[in-house]
Amino acid sequence: MQVVGLDLAGVEKRPSGFCVLNEKLEAETFLVYIDKEILYWIEVFKPEVISIDAPLALPKNRCCLKDSCSCRDKGHLRECDKALLKMGIKFFPLTLGPMRSLTLRGLKLKSSIEKRGFKVIETYPGAAQDLLGIPRKKAGIEPLRNALIKLRIKGDINKKEISDHELDAITCALVGKMYLEGEYLALGDPKEILMILPKPKEKEKY
Repeated sequence: MQVVGLDLAGVEKRPSGFCVLNEKLEAETFLVYIDKEILYWIEVFKPEVISIDAPLALPKNRCCLKDSCSCRDKGHLRECDKALLKMGIKFFPLTLGPMRSLTLRGLKLKSSIEKRGFKVIETYPGAAQDLLGIPRKKAGIEPLRNALIKLRIKGDINKKEISDHELDAITCALVGKMYLEGEYLALGDPKEILMILPKPKEKEKY
């Protein structure tokens, strides 16, 4: 089993975190920039699924993100976003400022990856980390690194100069692995898109 996790940046000049994770939870991570580079590494590793941190679908009543379009007043949230709100999980709506460029890039990249025959899922590492009971990257690199190590992640998680983008990419890849193993939560409307997150662990009964 090989899974790719991608912490996608909104523009190609900024770094995106890339992680390849195998069934032994051994992670290989590095930074990528342009879409062609991302597609190249996907072709090299040929993962069973690519788990991406970026909005990969618009709200069902939106045809675009242009302010000049009449669809601009037909919704800012998808069903998966509404589910996050109900769960008390913080996120940035895809119509908000810089999220627009990330969404447009995510839509284009998803199409390019799927045309190559690979499975793509949308995830959100911040929400995944909340559900796994581990800190988000805003708490710092070391707290998140140590938490992922406690989840038995090995390999590049231990490299000295790892970035927060790579740590989020590892989280995305872990969600992808859980997806393949059936241990996942799918939020939203499948006619729109399903956001894949870790399946909440059942509390022990005493």
